[in-house]
Amino acid sequence: MARIQSIGMGGASALMFAIGCWQNVYSFVGTGAVVVCFALLRAFEEQGRGGAPWQPAFPRGNGGSPAPSSATGGGWRSFLGDTAHVSRICNIGMGGASTALFAVGCWQHLHPLAGSGAVAVCFALLQAIGRRNYTLAAGMPVELTRPAQPPTPHDATGLVEQMIDQSRYALLLRQEIVANLSPAQITAARRRLNAEMTLVPAGEISVGYTSRDAQGDGSADCDELESRGTVVRIERFMLDRFCVSNEQFQHFVDAGGYEQMSIWEPDIWPGVLDFVDQTGCPGPRFWQHGRFPEGMASHPVVGVSWYEASAYARWVGKRLPTDPEWEKSASWPIQLRAANRPPRRFPWGNTFDPTRANLWGTGPLTPVAVDAYPAGITVGGAYQMVGNVWEWTTGNFGAWCVPTQDLILTAPARSLRGGAFDTYFDTQATCQFQSGEDPTARKHNIGFRCALSVCDLASEDISLPVTEETPAPESEQATDDQEEALEEVTA
Repeated sequence: MARIQSIGMGGASALMFAIGCWQNVYSFVGTGAVVVCFALLRAFEEQGRGGAPWQPAFPRGNGGSPAPSSATGGGWRSFLGDTAHVSRICNIGMGGASTALFAVGCWQHLHPLAGSGAVAVCFALLQAIGRRNYTLAAGMPVELTRPAQPPTPHDATGLVEQMIDQSRYALLLRQEIVANLSPAQITAARRRLNAEMTLVPAGEISVGYTSRDAQGDGSADCDELESRGTVVRIERFMLDRFCVSNEQFQHFVDAGGYEQMSIWEPDIWPGVLDFVDQTGCPGPRFWQHGRFPEGMASHPVVGVSWYEASAYARWVGKRLPTDPEWEKSASWPIQLRAANRPPRRFPWGNTFDPTRANLWGTGPLTPVAVDAYPAGITVGGAYQMVGNVWEWTTGNFGAWCVPTQDLILTAPARSLRGGAFDTYFDTQATCQFQSGEDPTARKHNIGFRCALSVCDLASEDISLPVTEETPAPESEQATDDQEEALEEVTA
């Protein structure tokens, strides 16, 4: 392409010069000679760079600093400056001279000169556009596609270790797979399961009621609140102690999760290509080049849609929690009698404490690490069920609203729970409050955590306490008890 442009510019310039001499119009001769000189200068400049057309102005990877004079060939090139400066002089000179010839040719009604000038102007514009596009491309990252997938181990032991490192232990502990693992591998997967997830016992919870005590002063009667909800029976399940972090989601991106259509909802298949980061690579919205920001490994992944969260959950062998599951894990209600199941308003109790959650006015106005605010953990040991980032659930927004309330939505919305670092009202950061958002939304304050049904695990892998409605006093103690039970099962 560069050779065609150079030949075209040189030929048009030479034609101008020849016609000027033939017609004895010295101004045309001079202008044509100027264009010929610029074309020759351009050709020498290309040849001085090794004959490789359209090289970037500066070598890649040097921080944008000019190349040393020795790299430009010395001599006249050192006098004029670097290659970018020479190219700019050539383009401006040829374009200006060609435009002048075209204008004078039209004014003097010399059609050959006007035509030659027009051709030269076209080639000059083509040359400038090509140079601009390549310069822009030179400033872009060398690799815009997804990074290479991590090598897949060829032996079963390496594959199991890789899956555990990727937090995909739930797949290993399924009935179909666990029989093929060694005792050491089963123990490693169980320990990772118990360290990253908490057991929520079976029981009932009233979901969907709305407190008449909007200010939270405790004046509303619990029985009155109970009568306005829907009682839901929940079987035992496990919930992530922490929201999914950037580091965990990075494994999903590196493994090509955005290309595995089998883990995505079929209705979003045509739209998966739109789930890219700021540089066009597959990944969360606020990442760059398929990587999370430096120093943010332990922060919750944000900028992911409901579909991305759901696909990640399938990839690790889990799922998103339902609204009743999320609310039960956060509030941990205690059934005092058949008609009274008072839940906690916040994970730590019924009184708002700004030191226990990352909310507006109580935190840094940005997401923090997923293990921050340990004073605000739930009874079962789950962190940040209130504050830091909203969390996707499987439910639809409004599915648990009071039937007497009118809810009109312009489009389907998925349920969000827990509030975020920018939630202003503490009444919107309770265990019972439900918000909603478009399932394709990729916002800066929405993350997620995963759940796992106990029935999905092989029976011999259920190594957690089975007593219902018995809260664990501390998450660390719960983990120790689970590990002791694991040792007994292994023995």
